[in-house]
Amino acid sequence: MLEVKDLHFSRGGRKLASALHFELKAGQCIHIAGSNGSGKSTLAAILAGDFKPDSGEVSYQGSLGVLLQDIEIDFPISVSRFIQMGNKKVDISEILNKLDLIDLADKAITELSVGQLQRVELAQLFVMNPDIWILDEPFSAQDVINTEMLIDLFIELKESGKALVLINHISLPLKKLVDQTIYLD
Repeated sequence: MLEVKDLHFSRGGRKLASALHFELKAGQCIHIAGSNGSGKSTLAAILAGDFKPDSGEVSYQGSLGVLLQDIEIDFPISVSRFIQMGNKKVDISEILNKLDLIDLADKAITELSVGQLQRVELAQLFVMNPDIWILDEPFSAQDVINTEMLIDLFIELKESGKALVLINHISLPLKKLVDQTIYLD
């Protein structure tokens, strides 16, 4: 579904990765780990097509959904309307329940905490239902309960045949979710 071949990339003149290679198949999750500044978010931007690598190739088959680390939405739209922008034909009530957003459905996006906004962005991905999920720091603004809930939901996605790239620098119990870990230094 997703293949990275001989990828080299840098940011601000600093080389971040050389000869990176991995393949992600349906029903798999690759965990990209590393310290702050190691290039994890740059890799997410490359996989999403938003940043050009120095060299190498990224190819994928199927649809791609991306949750970026820095979410900035500055227009007053309700949570439910924002989520439905991903696909207006989908009933979002189950997704709102799964992501603990049901009580926020009519609230304006601009009134949400960072963690709530992060879950709203994830809800929109659920509505879009992509084949490949690029998740850049999905737990960074979540409390313990919501982190556990998200891990369970990502396991369900994987079991349903979705492919996930999970980018995270926090040490979490991810053994049930992750098939392979790649460390960026």
